[in-house]
Amino acid sequence: MRSLISIADLTNDEIEEIFALADAVEKLRADRVAGGQIMATLFYEPSTRTRLSFESAMQRLGGSVISCSDMKASSTAKGETIADTAKVVSSYADVLVVRHNWDGAVRAMAEHADVPVINAGDGSREHPTQTLCDLYTLRKEKGDLKGLTVVLCGDLKNGRTIHSLVYALARFGANVVTLAAPGMELPQYVIDRLEREYDYGQSPVASDDLTAVVTETDALYLTPKQPHQLALFTQVDKVIQARLSTMAAGLRYDAFYMTRKQKERMKDGATANSYPTIGADFLNERRFQDTVVMHPLPRVDELSPEVDNDRRGIYFKQAAYGVPVRMALLKFLFDQRTLTRSTRKKDPSPDHASLCGPKCRNANCVTVKEPISTERRLDLSFADDIGALIARCPYCDHRFKVELVGQVTSKRYCTYDVAFADTVRDWMSNGELAVFDSIKESEELGYEPYKSGPQRVLMGEAEIRTALTDISQQILRDCQDLGRLTILGVRSVGSRLAQRIAGEIEARHKRKPELGEIEIYGSGDELKRIAPADPDAGPLSLKDREVILVDDVIFTGRTIKSALSIIFRSGRPKSVRLAVLIDRGHREIPVKPNYVGKNIPSSETERVRVKLRELEQGEPDHAVIYSIVNPSDSVDTGSRDAERPALN
Repeated sequence: MRSLISIADLTNDEIEEIFALADAVEKLRADRVAGGQIMATLFYEPSTRTRLSFESAMQRLGGSVISCSDMKASSTAKGETIADTAKVVSSYADVLVVRHNWDGAVRAMAEHADVPVINAGDGSREHPTQTLCDLYTLRKEKGDLKGLTVVLCGDLKNGRTIHSLVYALARFGANVVTLAAPGMELPQYVIDRLEREYDYGQSPVASDDLTAVVTETDALYLTPKQPHQLALFTQVDKVIQARLSTMAAGLRYDAFYMTRKQKERMKDGATANSYPTIGADFLNERRFQDTVVMHPLPRVDELSPEVDNDRRGIYFKQAAYGVPVRMALLKFLFDQRTLTRSTRKKDPSPDHASLCGPKCRNANCVTVKEPISTERRLDLSFADDIGALIARCPYCDHRFKVELVGQVTSKRYCTYDVAFADTVRDWMSNGELAVFDSIKESEELGYEPYKSGPQRVLMGEAEIRTALTDISQQILRDCQDLGRLTILGVRSVGSRLAQRIAGEIEARHKRKPELGEIEIYGSGDELKRIAPADPDAGPLSLKDREVILVDDVIFTGRTIKSALSIIFRSGRPKSVRLAVLIDRGHREIPVKPNYVGKNIPSSETERVRVKLRELEQGEPDHAVIYSIVNPSDSVDTGSRDAERPALN
């Protein structure tokens, strides 16, 4: 039995097989391949095209449909869980088509259903059948998908059609240009996955390339094997800036994929011309004469009605393709039921954390909304780009960094560090790994800390204060326009240091610079304002700003690389300069800080930690260095008086 929850559930060959079936849709209709079959549609959110196209597809295949037109009027209103709903309705039908407002809810229902389940959209996560329709439309209109350049426009953060589409385009070798509305950029974890799995890099698109679509242009070009190290500059360098501004100029655009202007999700203060729109300017520009326009619909005002009558506006044709594609998908899934268990495709076995520890941090995840219908688990992986241990919710795909790990057998815990990643991998493979949200949680579960090496104070409170004052003065000396200065701190210590630097600048010039925070693999927005002077200020814009990126310690440079990627996806700054309190000297990524409080050469077996009074319950500021004792080498596992300087 096969379900379709994510576009990743299908191989490229299987997608092509479905397209071949869609091309022969009249034969499917004549053969009545779904005769005697029943489809149940369960839509917890409004739908017109998806629901009706599924029901039309099933009936054209000779099957029948049962439906609950308003799930709020079903047993859900009486408190029935989605797990129970799936169990009951799967006894009435041969396939379920489900749309839900919770992220991951359809996957949870598939775990409890006895028949195939098709995801018709779950929260802001995925809409795989829409992706199939989009790929089929491109294939019918443009031929081979490989080498096409597709511009994704509008809400690239929340639109559930976008994430599955961008992965699918990468799988088939297409190039992608992202043209996001402010605050709605493609998430960093999507960029990381494109780079890691498909060898995609990013570079800016020339500023005048897309002015017919949006006035404020900060588009990025994502393509296989495109050099992207130039996006890591951290100094005002006119030569590099010139190369960046022309690197992706003069592209041939094969398709624009517009998304709905979701006003309820747009940040307050976003300007009227900040959301991409297609109208007369687009139609009249010669370079777009062969560029098709797609949209999953419904639209608001991001598409002008005059595009409807132009041959390039194919969104109604795109919607019509939904019926043959969904007919083909149903035929494909029905055929899969005849496969023997031995030939059925099996999902790879992910690595899971122990049932203790963190829960998913996505407030709209089904595991948070209705944990009784889900299995508590997290999939773990190592992010090579920043060396972090990443926890991923298998239901909603939300990811966050793991800070504390433990070994189930010894009941010991420690702060995760890349230096003993191999040990943690061994724990993971042996089913002995536990992860925690806090020291308090780990100790409440009966875990004791591993022993760490002796610590040495690198900087005291006075030295840290002096270093930040010196850095602030250097920033002021180099700043060309204080009115366009933005200071960004990497959460959480870097963010606190950024606030102190901003305070120093304000004290000297009686003017507070714009202040923001970057969060990498966190639970909130990747880029946000900190204490804006105007409470009604719109999303943080970095376009033409002098940006100072602040962090506490730089070692490999991986974290800075990810932070810079977030910066350049959020706007084209005039310059980016890097300020760190401590530079450990080693570097894997070619990033050089402009401002350094103290240089401390150190080895990979040592850890440097900056402790600030705001984060340490009033403890004086200080920075310490200590040796990391690999848990696998610890012999004093029975000791109850282990030191814990790294864990306080």
